[in-house]
Amino acid sequence: MIIEELRELLKQNNIRAGDVLCIFSDITSFGIPESLKEKVKKNGLNFLMESYLDTFKDAVGEQGLIVMPTFSYSACEGEVFDVNNTKSKSKIGVLPEYFRKQKDVKRSLHPIFSFAAWGDKAEDFLKFESFNCFGEKHIFGKLYNINATYVLFGIDMQHGATYVFYSEQKINVYYRYYKNFPAIIRDNNKEFKTTVKYFVRNLNLNPKDYFYELEKRSLETGITNSFKFGSGNILIMKSQEIDGLIREEVKKNKDYLIRKGYE
Repeated sequence: MIIEELRELLKQNNIRAGDVLCIFSDITSFGIPESLKEKVKKNGLNFLMESYLDTFKDAVGEQGLIVMPTFSYSACEGEVFDVNNTKSKSKIGVLPEYFRKQKDVKRSLHPIFSFAAWGDKAEDFLKFESFNCFGEKHIFGKLYNINATYVLFGIDMQHGATYVFYSEQKINVYYRYYKNFPAIIRDNNKEFKTTVKYFVRNLNLNPKDYFYELEKRSLETGITNSFKFGSGNILIMKSQEIDGLIREEVKKNKDYLIRKGYE
């Protein structure tokens, strides 16, 4: 079922057929849309999530692409990453976990930062050449290269903007460093080992992510559009534009994206 008020908001924010949307979400912030309350009451939460997915699919069409994070952090925790069965971490939200289990959705093989995708070219998009988490040849690099649209659906940058780490790696910020994690990946009946390169925080410096100023600045410059939906908020921006802003601000202030010891 298409949620007409959401579909109209996406149109107003220039979401069109053929677009690539990468959606980070927390649908609990919206409440239940008024137009769906009776049907959700009758059919349950899955009906609501299916309606959100139907609306995004309708917005980009069959030639477009819907991408969502299904991060498991399996390699960080010394666990086997089973592409078909390993659940997304709960902090990623309920919508991506529901999304990844749909029959027409594919999932990437990354044992820390996997993504799920829907669309004609989903399988090709999810293939990558490097297990460098935020490298140019992984999904974050692909999203940048095609100037995908990031949608923060009910979540702010502080809690949802994982793509900032891609920019931090590209800049080579001083408070992160490369760490290798051994990984075991199970894909159907095949199992293989690899090593994952992850640009992690330097805990000795105690840097805490701080993206509030980035969100404020991106809204002031018009790089990010913000609009209300239900009781929540939606942020929309282009991958190359937000990356450019990040690099510009970090060049002026090396601590722009962090607070040391900040709680």
